[in-house]
Amino acid sequence: MNCSLERVVLAIVLASMWVANSAAQTLKVGVLPYADATASGQANIGDSLSRLTQTEIVHSTELDGRALQITNGLSPQQLDSEKVIALGKEQNVDVVVMGTVLDAHAEESAQTSSPRSIFGQSISANVHSYKATVTLQADLYDVSAGKKVDSIRLTVMQTDKKVGAGAATTLGNLDTSSTALQTSTLGKALQKAITDLVKQIDADKSKIAPAQKHAAS
Repeated sequence: MNCSLERVVLAIVLASMWVANSAAQTLKVGVLPYADATASGQANIGDSLSRLTQTEIVHSTELDGRALQITNGLSPQQLDSEKVIALGKEQNVDVVVMGTVLDAHAEESAQTSSPRSIFGQSISANVHSYKATVTLQADLYDVSAGKKVDSIRLTVMQTDKKVGAGAATTLGNLDTSSTALQTSTLGKALQKAITDLVKQIDADKSKIAPAQKHAAS
């Protein structure tokens, strides 16, 4: 084998090792259905927020985001650290995110705009102001270490003014599978809260990555 061919083979081997090592280092982050502390009464809200968080992880980070299932007929409110770690091992992830919606509501106020003359007619409109507040908490568990590594709590506010009424003002009235999530003030606040939460989860990967590198070596 000549020198040039040896270099090519060595480059291919090194590249393959780098790709394999990079894949091994990708943290698998599992997101459990959220617990709803707002008593909204919306049955699927926990699963919906889990999928939204998982989608944002895949979209904006290099982490491997997965939506986890809760087995054995348990609810999110019944999970403790031991059960969370067990679910993480069972579903083969490195990190488990257990989220809770602590607050999600919007306040509404209305006022009538000053009359305007259009084609000789005086017209006024009802302008509604909305101020939405969303507070999320997420506990992060390192599955291999069997312990909680961080607890994140954040609050996001969003304000809007709209002509006409009908916007969702409580979590129970917000259909996360419809366009209300993109258009309502509360939906926008919820999306921003999830985006900010994922940023913090991504920043926390250094707390877990060293253990993963050690296990892979």
